[in-house]
Amino acid sequence: MANVLKWTDRALEEYDKLLAYLYSEWGEEIMLRVVLEVEKTTLCIQKSPEQFPVVLKRRNVRRCVMSPQTSIFFKVKTEYIEISSVFDNRQNPRKRKLYW
Repeated sequence: MANVLKWTDRALEEYDKLLAYLYSEWGEEIMLRVVLEVEKTTLCIQKSPEQFPVVLKRRNVRRCVMSPQTSIFFKVKTEYIEISSVFDNRQNPRKRKLYW
């Protein structure tokens, strides 16, 4: 299995919204800290995706809790790892839509 990461359009949109929110509410320094944390977390996902628990067994979706505020949902496919969502944990969990 190749540990190449691919982001869905939805995940990229959610990530962009998160960064825009952080920048507007907390400034550039906090936003850049989160960017570095996402980079660090995605490296962990690439290196060892099986360390993260499966949260949707039928679809083999895994969840990485990056921080108390943010989770990254992904699926390990044969040739790559697909990041499907960057979810703000403060939202209603029913807003979390994980489709494949």
